[in-house]
Amino acid sequence: MRTSATGTSNRPDRRRNAACRASGFTLLEVLVVIVIIGIITSMAMVSVNVLGRDNEMDEEARRLMAVLTQAREDAMLEGRDVGLRVDARSYDFAHYDARMERWELAADDPLLRERTLPDGLELDLWLENRSVKLADRTEPTDRSPLQPQVVVMASGDLVPFEIRLNRAGTAEARALVGTADGKLQILANEAVTDRR
Repeated sequence: MRTSATGTSNRPDRRRNAACRASGFTLLEVLVVIVIIGIITSMAMVSVNVLGRDNEMDEEARRLMAVLTQAREDAMLEGRDVGLRVDARSYDFAHYDARMERWELAADDPLLRERTLPDGLELDLWLENRSVKLADRTEPTDRSPLQPQVVVMASGDLVPFEIRLNRAGTAEARALVGTADGKLQILANEAVTDRR
C-alpha cells in the first residue's frame, strides 16, 4: 500500500467500499419483514375479536328483547296474555286460552316460535331476585300442562324477570331485565355481575 509523505494512503480503503455497498437492504429482506409484520397484524386482529365483545351473545339478547317487545304489543292489541317458557338452551311462547283455561303453544306464529340458542350459550332465569331452576323441555300433557315462567298480560304489564345469557367457560354475560310496567333493558358484563 502506498503512503504519502505524511503517512496516509492515497487510495481509498477497500473495506470502506465494501461497507458502502452493503449498507442497503435486499428485496428478499424487505419482503421477509413485510410478511412478518402481516402475520403479527393478523394475530393482533384475531385476538381483538376473541377478547372483544361477544357479538353472538349481543345478537341473541337483542333478538329476545325484540320478540318480547312484539309479544307485549300483540298481547295488548289482541287482549290476551302471552307467556314465555324458558329452559337452559331455548325459549318459546304460549297464548292463554281463556275458554279452555290453559296455555297453548304459539306454534303457528313464526315470531313466537321456539328458538334454540347457538352452541356455548346458556340461559338463566331470575324471578324476584331468585334463580329459577330450569327443567328440561317436555311436551305439555293433561297431567303436566304448559306453564310459562314469564307472563306478559293483556294490559301490557308483565311479571318482573331477568333472563341471563352466559357463554360457557367465560365471564361474558348479558341480562334482559323486564320490569312490572313492561320496560325491557339489556345489561352487559359488569352490570349483570353487580346484580347477582
